[in-house]
Amino acid sequence: MSRELAVVALVLVLTCIGSGARVQAQCVVGGGGGPIPAVGTGDGVYPTTLPSSPLVSALTVTVPSTASVLKSVKLRGLTHERAGNVQITLRNPAGAEFNVLGRLGTATLPNGCSGTFAGDYEFFGPISDPTACGGSPGALTCSATIAPGSYLQRFGTWPGGAISNTPLEQIPISSGVWTLQIYDWACGNTGSLAGFDLCFGAPTDVGEWLCIAGGAGGSFLQNGFGVWPNTLPGGAYATTLSVTVPASATQITAVKLNNLQHTWLGDVQIVLSSPTGVHYNIFQEVDGNTGGGCPRQFGGDYAFVDPVVGLAQCGGAASSFQCWAPGALTIAAGAYRQFYGAWPSGAAGVVNVNLSAIPLASGDWTLTVYDWYPLSDGGSFASWELCFDAPRYPIPYCTAGTTTNNCVPALSASAQPSASLASACTIHALDLEGQKSGLVFYGLDNAGFTPSPWGAGSSSFLCVKPPTQRMFTLVSSGSANNCDGVFSQSWNAFQAAAPTALGNPFSAGDKLYAQGWFRDPAAPKSTNLTNALELTVAP
Repeated sequence: MSRELAVVALVLVLTCIGSGARVQAQCVVGGGGGPIPAVGTGDGVYPTTLPSSPLVSALTVTVPSTASVLKSVKLRGLTHERAGNVQITLRNPAGAEFNVLGRLGTATLPNGCSGTFAGDYEFFGPISDPTACGGSPGALTCSATIAPGSYLQRFGTWPGGAISNTPLEQIPISSGVWTLQIYDWACGNTGSLAGFDLCFGAPTDVGEWLCIAGGAGGSFLQNGFGVWPNTLPGGAYATTLSVTVPASATQITAVKLNNLQHTWLGDVQIVLSSPTGVHYNIFQEVDGNTGGGCPRQFGGDYAFVDPVVGLAQCGGAASSFQCWAPGALTIAAGAYRQFYGAWPSGAAGVVNVNLSAIPLASGDWTLTVYDWYPLSDGGSFASWELCFDAPRYPIPYCTAGTTTNNCVPALSASAQPSASLASACTIHALDLEGQKSGLVFYGLDNAGFTPSPWGAGSSSFLCVKPPTQRMFTLVSSGSANNCDGVFSQSWNAFQAAAPTALGNPFSAGDKLYAQGWFRDPAAPKSTNLTNALELTVAP
């Protein structure tokens, strides 16, 4: 059957991320705009001295009664002649300031990325990242014109501190005046903002996926025909990923292929092989007729999820895509159910088993991509990842105390800690009493532990089961008797400096429980505590 005459309907179900997609955000609109910088041209010494004339815009917010987190920051009519000059921050009513967008292309400081802003932009925190399920927003990168749309927060090389690198959903929220600041770090280029909005909602399910990246990409090889379905095409491209299964994982949740390209989807078969040597179908749409099948294309980042369990993990939101229905030639990037087509399970040693039922094993996992029609069309992918149902981000729990000056401090973390210390993890204590000493402490096992009052008359609770480990002593920023204090603890710096600390060295899947302690002289026990975090060590 010729490609031109092939007519076979293929139904793939497109899914998107869990609660990040299914929760309807409620936006508070009306923040003002103005020139960037407010007067003159930019200045400052990065990153030690902030520019002197940022655009400052205030928005009075009544947090919606059904909302518990900040979901996104919308910038309307943002323009700037050089995106690399721009840093965008947000200050909450308690006075703490948070990075929304760090400078682009800071390797070429002082000017950075030479592209321009021109349109409406919405920024989501990393916790809201739907790319685990294959969707957008994605990371903001430098281009001649930064395309209007939705993006993840990008902290760039900002070191943290008084302006903290905190995911939006971990910023403490309250009704009151929120303030947007847009800093311009270099002279000579200017811009403007028409206005901004803040959107609130329910927290994203932080127990979604932990993905192990590093699988190499390559091209679909076209070295010979196969005999469908008993003899696979020769010369297939195979790439291996060494995996340590997280201790808390119970199942594989997805196989992600980044920048997957192919000009004829009906030629493609993707197979995952476990360290035990069993070969599992991830995707195949070959109809058994040489040169037939779906003529559409892959072109983007795709995640293949369990046909049943994957829908729950990605929020249960599903819409059908029919290969032969009118629409774009290229299948939209996103998450798709495993698809076995007409493949008889076991043919050529490849079985049709849903991801959730594949036995977990540490070792070398292999992804093999086949092209069933070597005469024309082809494709490639940049890299691949294997994802598990382990927590992707630290999980807040327990309740913070209220300080003498009615501060309600909050503990957050920029990411899960890394077993190899290869990626940064910074623990932030926010909305503290200003200019007070304090520290972060942690424990290893909270099993059966019930939070207990910190002391008689105290509003704080001890949320971490002894034995505990104190980290470095810190002093909060801000001003005395105000709730603008922040201190930040680098997990990597402490673990590197304290090789005999409790639990060190950590392994992937290990859990730890952290809480902040700080002085509050007028309070019972003269101290107070933040809420707590459950962290899971990533590979």
